[in-house]
Amino acid sequence: MPSPSRLLAIGVLSALLAACGLAGTGLPADAAATVDGETIPRSTIEEAIAELEEAEDPAAPEAGDQDELVEARQRELLGLLIVDEVLTGLFEQRDATYDEEDLETVRADVVEAVGGEEQLEPTLAQAQLTMTIFEEVFVPQQARVLAIRQQLAEGEVLETRTVRHILVEEEDEADDVVAELEDGADFGELAEERSIDPGSGAEGGELGEISPETTVPEFDEAVFAAELDEVVGPVESQFGFHVIEVTDEQVREADELEDAELDQLVGPELNELISAAFAEAEVEVDPAFGEWDPEQQTVVPAGQVGEGSEAEPDAPVGPEGELTPEELEELERQMEEMEEPAEPEEQ
Repeated sequence: MPSPSRLLAIGVLSALLAACGLAGTGLPADAAATVDGETIPRSTIEEAIAELEEAEDPAAPEAGDQDELVEARQRELLGLLIVDEVLTGLFEQRDATYDEEDLETVRADVVEAVGGEEQLEPTLAQAQLTMTIFEEVFVPQQARVLAIRQQLAEGEVLETRTVRHILVEEEDEADDVVAELEDGADFGELAEERSIDPGSGAEGGELGEISPETTVPEFDEAVFAAELDEVVGPVESQFGFHVIEVTDEQVREADELEDAELDQLVGPELNELISAAFAEAEVEVDPAFGEWDPEQQTVVPAGQVGEGSEAEPDAPVGPEGELTPEELEELERQMEEMEEPAEPEEQ
């Protein structure tokens, strides 16, 4: 027999979803939202929340708290489904592809990240995701994003450079270091003696492989303009003055790269592409669920789109809806005027 909290949740859910159907919008009768004309059915939201309730057995909450909980879950799930529709549209528009192996890889990565298969369902429940949503929405959604990333990376190469440097505080110190190196001093020994970089100094100045745009601009520009085994400097940055040497370079194609390196290679382009897709998508949400916020890429309570923006400085607001001192003074003045007897009219 279902627990009292389960029965309460079902009752609240049914009432909320019934109210959604009475919102009087131009949406199809069964739609929680539409994305570029594609319908997201209310039944999908109902089934997902029912599955979440089935997976938990909390003490029965107060009815008001349960209302808020169900409404919040509705918004979260609907937001996820809207995101999925937008990304699916972008995926199809670009004619990208993925296969079953890609899906299995995404799922395996998530399972590993949460600590194993036995931890998957509890972790999903904490994130307000059902196993059905995970398998049918989240995993394919991630596979689509990775497929688009792979498509963007085709034909691209990532150049990295192996670098060492000596960091000093003053430019004349850097000039002295350059002069000593030109006279035959050992770079590693000088780095250990003179560099104020606590990380690389003890390692002979070694910084390892560096990808483009992963260091401060001045350093990055100098590294990727330098010839191999050429001493470059002084190069000034916010940290001081650098004497730099590039000891090796690597150029690798996309299919040789790890995930983090692919993100470095095409991540900004991918983010721009996805942002444009959300900006261009025509999303309509049943107002009973809330409103679509394209910047946050989720559904928020009605009237809260863009709520994160700063309030006008000349519009003070009292705590928790209380009147500000200025508003209270104005109200008292108006009340005093109402209490004053009216002047008799002249005959």
